Order: sequence, then C-alpha cells, then structure tokens
Amino acid sequence: MTAGITEVVIATKLFRPNPRHHTVERARLHDLLRDGLMLPLTLIVAPAGWGKSTLVANWLAHDRITAGWVSLDGGDNDPKRFWRYLLLAADQAGSGVGAAALRRLDAAGSDVPRDVLPTFVNELTASDAALVLVLDDYHLVTSAQVHASVATLLDRSPPQLHLMLITRADPPLPLSRLRVRGDLAELRAEDLRFSPGEALEFFSDRLGTQLSERDVLRLLARTEGWAAGLQLAALRLRGRADPSAFIERFTGADWHIVNYLGEEVLTSQSPLVREFLLVTSVLNRMCAPLCDALTGRADSAELISEIHRANLFLIPLDDEHRWFRYHHLFGGLLRHELARTAPDRPSVLHQRAAHWYADHSDAAEAIGHAIASGDDSLSRRLVAAHWRQPFNAGQLETVRMWLDALPTELVAADASLSASRVWVALDTGRLEQVAAALDAAEASGPPDTHLMVLRALHAYKSGDVAGAAGRLGEIPLDADDPFIATVHRLVQGISSMWLAESGSARELLAEAARRAEADGNRLAYIYAQGCQALMAEDRGDLALADSLVLDAEAAIADTLSDRHFVAMFPRLAGARIASRRGDWGQAQSAAAAAVELGRRGAGRVELAAALLTAAAASRTAPPGAATQDPGWAPEAAENAVSDSRAMVAEARGILRHCPDPGPLVTIWLADGQRAEAARIRQQGMIEPLTDRELAILRLLPAPTPQRELASALFVTPNTLKTHLRAIYRKLGAESRGEAVIRARERGLI
Repeated sequence: MTAGITEVVIATKLFRPNPRHHTVERARLHDLLRDGLMLPLTLIVAPAGWGKSTLVANWLAHDRITAGWVSLDGGDNDPKRFWRYLLLAADQAGSGVGAAALRRLDAAGSDVPRDVLPTFVNELTASDAALVLVLDDYHLVTSAQVHASVATLLDRSPPQLHLMLITRADPPLPLSRLRVRGDLAELRAEDLRFSPGEALEFFSDRLGTQLSERDVLRLLARTEGWAAGLQLAALRLRGRADPSAFIERFTGADWHIVNYLGEEVLTSQSPLVREFLLVTSVLNRMCAPLCDALTGRADSAELISEIHRANLFLIPLDDEHRWFRYHHLFGGLLRHELARTAPDRPSVLHQRAAHWYADHSDAAEAIGHAIASGDDSLSRRLVAAHWRQPFNAGQLETVRMWLDALPTELVAADASLSASRVWVALDTGRLEQVAAALDAAEASGPPDTHLMVLRALHAYKSGDVAGAAGRLGEIPLDADDPFIATVHRLVQGISSMWLAESGSARELLAEAARRAEADGNRLAYIYAQGCQALMAEDRGDLALADSLVLDAEAAIADTLSDRHFVAMFPRLAGARIASRRGDWGQAQSAAAAAVELGRRGAGRVELAAALLTAAAASRTAPPGAATQDPGWAPEAAENAVSDSRAMVAEARGILRHCPDPGPLVTIWLADGQRAEAARIRQQGMIEPLTDRELAILRLLPAPTPQRELASALFVTPNTLKTHLRAIYRKLGAESRGEAVIRARERGLI
C-alpha cells in the first residue's frame, strides 16, 4: 500500500555497440535492413557469433539513424522492467515519445497491456517523427506476458514505429500473420554468412597479405561464413609463420570451431590475461572496480584496456569505456573453461560480485549473482532486505522469480520473505496461495507482527470483516516498522466502518491517514481519506465528505495512482455524494469507475459495495442522464448504464462467499434487493419511482411533519416538496395519505 517507486536503471543496457574501425562494408545487408524500415518489424535471427548486433549497429551508424537500443537480459522477463527499458530507449531516440507512457508505467497499480501500451501507441500516433527501436538478445525473454505485449504493439503499430528484434531463435510472436500481410523483414544465418569478397576484405584488413586468396576461401568453407569463427581465426593466425598448416588442422563448424579456436586463443595469452579472462567471465557486465573485487588485484583497468586493444571480444557498453561485456559466445567459452578447470570457483566469484553490487546499491544484480552462487543464505539476506522496492514499483514477477529461486522451507522460515510471498499473492488476487504461505510461515517460526497483520488483511479481503477486526485488536502496534503500523490502523479502521462501529472507525482511519502521510505512504493515505469520505456521506456531512474526496483525488493525481484499486474509495464516496444531490450523470460515472477499480485488487466486501452503489446509481438516474468521465474507457460507461439487477445479483453472490461482511454492506444489499423488488412491482406504471423516492415513500406512513422528514433525509424542505410532488404524480395520488394507500396496494411499503 505504498505509491509506485521508480527502479534504478542500468544505463549501459541502453547503449548500442560502437562500430569498430575498419569493419567490412556489408552493403547488401544494409540494403535489406534499409528496405525493412518501411515495415513494422525486422527480425534478425541466427545462432551466436553470426554478427547480428554488429551488423545492425554498423548500419545505423552508416545511415546516421538515431535509434533506441536495449540490450535485454533475463531480468527483463518482468513486464514492467521490460517496458521501462523499451520506453527509455524510445525517449533516448529523440522521437519525443515514451515520456507519457513511462509516467503511466510508474503509476501505482498500472498494468502494461491496459494502461501503458495504449498510451505509448497514442503517443506514436500523435508524433510526426519516426522511431526505430532495437531489442537485442530477445531470445533471453521467456515471459509469455512480455511476448503478448510485444505482439499487441506490433498489431497496433502506427507507421512511425519500426521494431528490430535481434535473437538466436524465432520468438513466439505472430510471425506467420506478419509475413502474410507483408509486414515482416527477415535476415537469417544464410543471409549473414560472409561472402568470398567480404571474407577477403576482412582478412586483408586484419592480416594484410599474410593469407592467400586460396587460404581465405578454405577458411571460409571451414567456418561456413560464420563471423565468430573468422574473427577467432584471425586472432590466432596473426603472426603465424605457416597459416596454411593451421587452417588444415581443424574441421567442423559452430561450437567445435569455437572450442578449437577458443582454446588456441586462450593458450596464446599470458597467464595473467588468461586468469583475468576466466575470473571475470562470470560477470554480465564489468568495470575496473568490480573486476578488482573479483580478482583481488588493483590493475583491472590496465588489463581491460590491454584486452580491448587485442580485440578479444570485449564490447564497450558506454561512450566513456567504463563498462564492458564479453561477446556472448566468447563469454560462454570462458565460463565453460572456468567450470572445467576449476568447478568450485564460479560460486566464490558470484559471491564476490554479489557483495560488490550490494555495496554499490544495485540490489537486482547483487541478488542475481547471489542466486547464481548457490549461496542460499546470502540470497535470502539480500532478497529479504531489498524486495520492497521492486514490489512497490509493480515488478511482482521479479520478486516472484527471486522467491522461486530459494528453497521453499527457507522462504517459510524467514518472516520478511514469507511476508513478500504473501504480498505478491495478495496483489495478484490469489487468496488461496496467501493462506498457504501464511500457514507455512506461521508454522516455522515465532509470532511475527508483520505476518499477523497480513493474516488479518487476508481475512479482511476474503470477506471476514469481524474476524479481521478481532485479529487486529489483539496485535500490538509495531513501532519499529511505520509501514506495518499504518496498515494495522488502516485495516482495523476499514473493518470497523463495515461493522458500523462509526466512532472507532473514524478515530482509526484518521490515525491511519496521519501515519500514512508522515511515512510517505500515499496509497494508504488515499485509502483512509476515501473511507472517511464514505462515512461522512453516510451520516450526511456532505461538506466534509466533499473535502475528503478532493484531498484524496489530489493525492491520486500527485501519485498517478488513478489505476490502483485504492482510488476506488474516493470514487465510491463521490458516487454516493452525487446520488444524494441528484447529480445522476456524475453518480453513474463515479460508481462505474469504482467497480472497475474494485476488480483490480479490492476486497470482496469492497467490490460488493461498489457494485451495489453502481446499481443504485443506474436505477436512480433518469434515462439519458449518464455522462462519461474522459479518463475512463468506453466499457466503463457501458458498465455504468448496465442492468442494475445483474449488479445486485453479482454483489449478492460475492457476499454469499464472505464469512462475515459486516452489517453496513448487508444493509446496502437489502436496500438494493428491496429496490429491485419494488421495481418489479412498479411494472405498468408510466414512470417508476427512483430509489430516493422509494426511501421517502417508506417514511410517509409515520405521522412525521415534513420539516422533520427533510431534516432526517438531510435535504431542504423545498427539495422534499419536489420529491413528494414526483411521488404523488407517479402514484396518481393527490395527497400524502392517498400516496400511502396506493403504495400499499402495489406492495411498495
């Protein structure tokens, strides 16, 4: 229940590879890439070492195309992380798009397909500038959610966008459909093979006249035009007295050539350089201080420069040449050699990398290395200390993957990790998993305040309002954790509200709002203010209710949390306030918004309350009164004017599965059912009575003077007279007494 938090961005992921000097001019491939610019997607597919990234980087530089570039990794399987880098790349490309979508991504409760992707497409459509986006190493993305979002982007792609995917395997995207529509350009291994002319130019640049044309063509045949094989061969052939004999000694292709040439390259290095290459191979990216931490030396900067000058597959990741990575193929070879010669070392090196990244405030990289090290104790400590930031940034998939990488019993035995698993399940609506996680955690350790509060929150969301209140009443406030203290008071206050304990509810919600504001917990603050507004409306204090709604809406705008379920409560209060005032259009619009938001993570009782409010607004509003809030999609407006009977039935079904929803929403349900029954009884009337008119009608049999009736209904005497005239007209009555008789005849009272 905290506002969205922006994650630390790894800037080097957004740098495209710098073209090397004296590269082979591959004009035929540049022509293919240039032709593909007119289409939504260019797919470059080939195994490792075929020069895919180098080709695209060289072409962009040659044609002076400003493009966004993302070097993907396994962490980008979280949809929010993936889209953060995609949007940052779009912004860096200078197209003027991506900023609005990035703000929507950072909004609390945002959803990529529902909120972020449409915003980005709309930005593209409104822009005159072309945007080229390159997603490198797309094969490292395995998330079905990410693939679905990319497929949707391609399906809705405006002409301004051109996407380029560099990958080792065909991605699970609708490629066949794109081919049939003529929307796909493809380059594959057979296209990327070096031609004889390109091979001659390549070796001439690197080895001068050392190789004859016959030797080059033999080497080309042995490597089958494979860029990595040719580059490794050039490294090993430099300065060799008898290159023809060397070329004669190896056969085969792909990994066999890499093994052969790689071993030749490694054995030709000095012991110092060879050791450095092997030790640093465990890193996804490296800088001199990080390498010093792994090697225990102080000369990593000099060694990195030496390796880069020797062209040993070291790729700069920034313009300052501070960060580097190995070519994936060469890095894989180094890791294979390290594991073969020293199987115990990778674990130790990953541990050192984890400690270095943790000391330099990069929790995601630290946790990744800790998990790779196999040190469950280190992984547990790091995940327990750092899960809240990605969780609050909406990266639930990242937190889930971290937890899944740890032994189940280790997670259950750690209060913080157990709490993180429960929060992830709660925020994804998997209440059964919440119960199982809580059971396991509580069985494995001493009582923990955080887990106890989460148990109460689970009871509340499951519809056991009384049970939640009872549990919370037995839990002391955790003064050491302001977040938990706020949640404690908030859930206790909301539970008291549904239990119709208005005095204690007001006190608890006011305290929760104060604590939330002091702790910067804006989502909890919105929740508390919205519920206080509901209570103020219920007791007829509309001025206070208005003030609380305005305050909550300001916090929603400030935090971009209009798509988070906590924004439901100000909308719910606003709907009921508008209904009291007869502002039918506003009532329907706000109630429809409350229902939609309630479906995104609210508790069962809360969603039922929103449905009943929307049903009442739909019944009460005269035909044609509905208006649409511009911030809501058309389906929200359709929901607002849908059949109130269906909404009451849905609310009744939800509450039937609530162990104890409390009396307040039960009364709302009874009112809704009575109103529906009354509507059935009014069939045949020229114009049915509204809910408000029915409520007034039920008070008429008592000998209460009109002025007192108006006061009890929180309306002015003139407003009451207007309602009475409408009731008399609809019932065909001339007086209060006659209206009561006609209403009894129809079974309305």
